[in-house]
Amino acid sequence: MKLIRLFLFTVIPFLQRRVEGWSYHVAHQQFGLIGGIRKGTQQSPLRLSSSASPVVSSGKEQKLTREAQELEDILKEKEASGILLLAQTAPSVRVTFSEEFGLPPGAFPAPILVASLKALGFDLVMDTNTGADLTICEEGTELLRRILLREEQTNDNVNTENTTSLNVGGEEHLPMFTSCCPGWMFFVEKSDPDIIPFLSTCKSPHMMLAAICKRYSADFFGRDPSKVHLVSIMPCLHKRSESDQAIFMHAGVRDVDNVITTKDLGDLLRMHHIDPNKLYPVPFDSPFQIMLDDDDEPISGLGSGAGQLFGASGGVMEASVRSVYEFVTGTQLPRLEMEEVRGMDGLKEATVSLYNEETGKGLKQDLRVAVVNGLGNAKNLIKAMRDGKVSYDFVEVMACPAGCVGGGGNPNMNPQERESILQKRLESIYKIDRNLPIRRSHENPIIKRLYERYLGDMGGPEAHKLLHNKQVYELPQTDKVEKKKNPKH
Repeated sequence: MKLIRLFLFTVIPFLQRRVEGWSYHVAHQQFGLIGGIRKGTQQSPLRLSSSASPVVSSGKEQKLTREAQELEDILKEKEASGILLLAQTAPSVRVTFSEEFGLPPGAFPAPILVASLKALGFDLVMDTNTGADLTICEEGTELLRRILLREEQTNDNVNTENTTSLNVGGEEHLPMFTSCCPGWMFFVEKSDPDIIPFLSTCKSPHMMLAAICKRYSADFFGRDPSKVHLVSIMPCLHKRSESDQAIFMHAGVRDVDNVITTKDLGDLLRMHHIDPNKLYPVPFDSPFQIMLDDDDEPISGLGSGAGQLFGASGGVMEASVRSVYEFVTGTQLPRLEMEEVRGMDGLKEATVSLYNEETGKGLKQDLRVAVVNGLGNAKNLIKAMRDGKVSYDFVEVMACPAGCVGGGGNPNMNPQERESILQKRLESIYKIDRNLPIRRSHENPIIKRLYERYLGDMGGPEAHKLLHNKQVYELPQTDKVEKKKNPKH
């Protein structure tokens, strides 16, 4: 064991500093899976390769967005302010980041993205896939609770045809809609506020990870939360508006201090003459080493392949089914990849049995799921559900075409090549999922430790208090909104 740790924390960092021209793919295998340094040690400093050359500026003054300028101001004041500057990166960012520098989707492995952020001035860079894994564990247990409650009502001969007649806002409302896309959430707020009880109460992945970091900042970083500045790197233009909500601020401290897009990151790197092509790979940080006992193996900073799927339309659903099936049957899903919910179709459907015939364990019912991308398609689906034409138990909605990989904060696309580029981004998401060592959210060791040390049971009181919202956004006066017929399950 001591020899293994010596290799992980001495030999690898030495090679990382000394070996030049290291293949990105080999570097990903060697460094991308070790996501942090044990307590009492320090991360090896970022270094440029000997052949490094600065990015050539166009000569024009770089115009930054408000959010990017805010980060630039923080970078200038960082040393004087004494803050710890953290970044977290969404699943789709590691796929589209390379496009900012003229390369195809997925050309840079995650450690190059991390190295770029470190070169810009971030102290620690975390994988939002871990937040996605938390979301799956909470959302999966929430879905099962609603399904089991419906079963109890059915057994008690309670009429569940109109679910909103039973404790409006309660957990028994089905179908359950996902809640991780702010574009979808704002749409519901404005257009269909009566279906709010059907939304999952889970925070989105980056807000969950932020809540963990700020709540336990003294343990993980040795800092008061007011001295931790957390920036989310996102593909979405609505994530900043999401993080601005009052429910995500506690004692005057924001959970997420700023949100920049992938395009913002490209602009900042060019402005600072940082060329990702010339950086040595650096793994994701894992500040959660404090949760380990002395004889434990180090925890990687990487989230799971299931968390990576959040970047694609259908990914939240696919990741959820992987865990939900195992929660109820005690066995792994026989077919891990759900082709039925992948791709760019506006509406995708699937049915998954929650019962294992061989073991006789599980729920003797099918889970009926639907996946929608594009708000026009979402509106059509809601109408069809109101009209009783379709029925589901679980519905994923993403506002952008193809999901987060199609978000407005991603690098611009040639309109003639849009569909082809989106397809390549999706394929890159799926490839990363297949190549990651852990592909089920609940198997992520960081997640296991967080529940053991801080959160208690999945979906329990402590987890619910920190990772859920009773009401996701502050809504306008709903008493003036005409009530509509409820979606049928």
